[in-house]
Amino acid sequence: MPVKIHLLNLNRIIECEPGNNLYEILSNEGLMDAPCGGTGLCGKCKVRIDSQEDIPDVESRSFFTPEQIAAGWRLACSYKVESDINVELPQQSAMDNIISQGYLKEFVHAPVPLINADAYIRSRSGNENLAVSTADKMENCYGVAIDIGTTTVVASLVDLNRGKEIESLACLNGQKAFGQDVMSRIHYADSNSRGTELLQKTIINDLSGLISELCKRHKLTKDNIYDVCVAANPTMIHLLAGINPASMGKAPYKPAFQGALSLKGIDLGLPVSPFCNVYCLPAVSSFIGGDITGGILACGLEVPGEKTLFIDVGTNGEIVLADGGRFCACSCAAGPALEGMNISCGVRAAQGAIEDVFIVGDAVHYTTIGGEAATGICGSGLLAAIAEMRKAGIINRSGRLQSHALVETAAGKKRFIIDAGRNIYITQQDIRQVQLARAAILSGIYALLDEVGMRAGELSRVIVAGQFGAHLKVESLIGAGILPSQWRQIISYAGNTSKSGALICLLSQPERKVVETLAEKIQYIELSVLEGYEDLFVKCMQF
Repeated sequence: MPVKIHLLNLNRIIECEPGNNLYEILSNEGLMDAPCGGTGLCGKCKVRIDSQEDIPDVESRSFFTPEQIAAGWRLACSYKVESDINVELPQQSAMDNIISQGYLKEFVHAPVPLINADAYIRSRSGNENLAVSTADKMENCYGVAIDIGTTTVVASLVDLNRGKEIESLACLNGQKAFGQDVMSRIHYADSNSRGTELLQKTIINDLSGLISELCKRHKLTKDNIYDVCVAANPTMIHLLAGINPASMGKAPYKPAFQGALSLKGIDLGLPVSPFCNVYCLPAVSSFIGGDITGGILACGLEVPGEKTLFIDVGTNGEIVLADGGRFCACSCAAGPALEGMNISCGVRAAQGAIEDVFIVGDAVHYTTIGGEAATGICGSGLLAAIAEMRKAGIINRSGRLQSHALVETAAGKKRFIIDAGRNIYITQQDIRQVQLARAAILSGIYALLDEVGMRAGELSRVIVAGQFGAHLKVESLIGAGILPSQWRQIISYAGNTSKSGALICLLSQPERKVVETLAEKIQYIELSVLEGYEDLFVKCMQF
């Protein structure tokens, strides 16, 4: 007989079979995410359980105070649901702070032509550039612009006739259950007989949920959705299409296809019109995809102009140098540290995450997202803390923690204390993770500049795109050494330009040709084969 999980602060009930793991249940519902995948190592799946049964606490002791354990706080990954329980989730939501909007250049509203279904059928053209509507619904034609990130998914409902964005919704990418980064998902797809199928099904479920909810909110049906545009990295597009991405996981790291891709929404199983096309923005290489070409399009960099550096920072960092219509790009494995993951007290940028840190004398001050009680530290807070630590001499040029009133030793290891009462701190290993991310990004930038024969001082603009910059001060970015100090006055944040690029292509058919031409112009630079790159990377590790 199924048992019930009553989520108190969501006023929601989930049913499951007895013996199921609580983390897996909550993760499958899109309500919880942990960087360790529920193995009990990170302590990020905290819940308070109200149950008539004894609650085991062995696995939880290192993550909670005795008072918290007595109050019923546990790790969801260590708890099996055997009977009806009440569960309280932490007062934060990763979805609340997923960035759905980004810079949007001016463009001409010219969506794919909509013709009557009967006329389409009579023509038998099969032209994938035609979105089709029935005669009585020509005025109720909508599309969806989608950004599929490795971590998050954003979908925007768009009125095609009026060129108006109606609403955006977001969720965590359910594929995280199969790996936190693209390489782990590539490995899963290749090493399991149904790996690609399962990963495809997962992202289709995510997209279907977002599209259905958008339709429900605005009293539409799936038959009102006639066009979909998707911007995503190459691995995500391969998995969306059900194509094994294995070739991108090993030398020579070639994708199964490049360029733009057009699919049928009904073939994918999406809740859309039978005539709906799904246009995927073009990729350039295994690591430069439609999320980046869409970002360049959204920022108007296809038009020759100022020397511009475009950076999209996530688990992978993509960097593009635009110079008079010439484009050079590279990809670097920044790792998840800048998203708050694989960090001792790291959390995603959600309510309660520490987003900024100040050191005054021997005291640490900080601010949190939403002004809520601190739950941990996100990427922006981590960089701000390291910038302050470097300024205060708490870490030296090599990144090593020094003796200081704010540094304590626990179990023989030093750690910088942010909030002793809430047990929030930064370890030496956390600092090393940031150094690796810093070196990956900075070495990529310098390698691109060297490739085109440009000096850092010649740049006119530096654009930081993606979730990363949402809560990040320029001073923290520079203070932590992610970007050189000479760029202080030319750095700007552009938000979710991947979704913006998808939106432009949804509302302007000519812009699809622009972005496809743009993709053909981009020269991809493989950093690992560049002479002297390893030495450059090591040099960039130093603060």
